[in-house]
Amino acid sequence: MASNKQAEIARAAVKLFEQKGYHATSVQDIADEVGLQKGSLYHYIHSKEDLLLQIAHQAISDFNHQLEQVIASDLPAREKLVRAIENHITVSVSNLQTTTVLLREAFSLGEDQHQVIQSLTDRYLELWTEVIREGQASGEFRPQHPKLTALALLGACNWVYRWYKTTGEMTAEEIAQVFSDVFLRGLLADAPTTSTEAN
Repeated sequence: MASNKQAEIARAAVKLFEQKGYHATSVQDIADEVGLQKGSLYHYIHSKEDLLLQIAHQAISDFNHQLEQVIASDLPAREKLVRAIENHITVSVSNLQTTTVLLREAFSLGEDQHQVIQSLTDRYLELWTEVIREGQASGEFRPQHPKLTALALLGACNWVYRWYKTTGEMTAEEIAQVFSDVFLRGLLADAPTTSTEAN
């Protein structure tokens, strides 16, 4: 029962942090959302900051886990990059409130707590960079600065949470395909067709 209530509290915190922002959300707001007295809420959580850390940690860990599975596969680097883009966008829009909290509110954590999230975020960037390096080594990608390229890719993918609407005309998968096409082919009309275009 305690774990169920903790999960309910975490969901309520995600909702409120996404809607109101971390600093504008009080512990009383969270308690009201789950039907508890403020004092009773502390039987399940240590602090509001601990809730934010928990939410952000789970979110970035999910991103890392997905990409680690892609990298561990036997796919060529080109396909790994397509899968990485697909996974990132799909996970982002499937958990839009949580992704928003991770990308927008995790900076509100104290120095020690934020460093935990930063270390996991750095790991995620390194995984993307690894895919780029692998593609360069195999001759699939042109020689470029791998980390900067990874940052450009992540910057584009991360921004989806700001403009994506479930009522929009494109699905997450369709958006991912457009992103993959732009990054793998660029905007040149005479660029070679990607393998995903025929799918």
